[in-house]
Amino acid sequence: MAFYNFPINKTKQAILFATIAAFGFSLQDTAVKALTSGASIWQLMLIRSLIVVSALGLWALSAKATNQIWPKTLLWPFMRAIFMSLAYTFFYASLPFVALSEASSCFFTAPIFVCIFASLFLSERIGLWRVSAIVVGFVGALFIIQPGFSNFNPVLILPVLAGAFYAFGVIITRGLCREEPSFALTVTHNCFYAVLGFFVMTLLPTLNLGYEFSEKNSFLFEGWIPITLTTIMLISITALTHIISMTASIFAYQNAETTTVAPVEYTYLIFAAFIDYLFWNYTPSVSHIAGATLILSSGITIIWREWLTKNPRLK
Repeated sequence: MAFYNFPINKTKQAILFATIAAFGFSLQDTAVKALTSGASIWQLMLIRSLIVVSALGLWALSAKATNQIWPKTLLWPFMRAIFMSLAYTFFYASLPFVALSEASSCFFTAPIFVCIFASLFLSERIGLWRVSAIVVGFVGALFIIQPGFSNFNPVLILPVLAGAFYAFGVIITRGLCREEPSFALTVTHNCFYAVLGFFVMTLLPTLNLGYEFSEKNSFLFEGWIPITLTTIMLISITALTHIISMTASIFAYQNAETTTVAPVEYTYLIFAAFIDYLFWNYTPSVSHIAGATLILSSGITIIWREWLTKNPRLK
């Protein structure tokens, strides 16, 4: 049944599909975390990206929509692909060392960086509300990372950097890729990711990092690791959930206001916390919960104020 035949209105459909997207992304990242003990991030990049590109290519051929998977220009989709790939790489690089809910809370600083970069590079004006939200969001990140305290975990800086790189990708999308088909951006990103994965896998054996060092950090510093059936299944899950979640997210944003859809994406944090407890028996600390709450409040405030800026008569 087509989406538009669902017996609910477009806004409710969008909320439903945004929730599906958040749940799908949490399953994708759970599979990636499970892979950290028996695979290489570069191997994951290569195989998953090839699966995604092949699936979208087959869809385009069958639907006679090949124009939807090829960008109209190359420069800015390519630049976007670089930043998005860096975002995924930094986020995934943190997963062997921290809980999924910890990493995702830090990654959700991305809307804060989007707000800052939009002001710097797109000349978008930000007022007191959004400046205050930015400060609150960064305080939330500090609550989780806890620099200067005994519980300080420098690895959590990686998902914050991932959020910053993701924000750069969003700014390029918003300012320079508005006319590009959504699937074309996804294909470009995954093509670049596949090439990056292959390049690093080829490079790593030549660096002579040492067997013991590589073994202790195999997810990051080993190239090709012998594939097991479990590895194939988990990588396939990441590819399938990536396609489903991206499609659901695109549908949601096409059928409702950003201010309706974006806050729903924060349900990812709820799914991640539940998955952490279910699979790894991880319970977040008080400082983690407080930090995540501040980041959530900051992100929703920024989204709300951006909507009011676009609809000044509703202020």
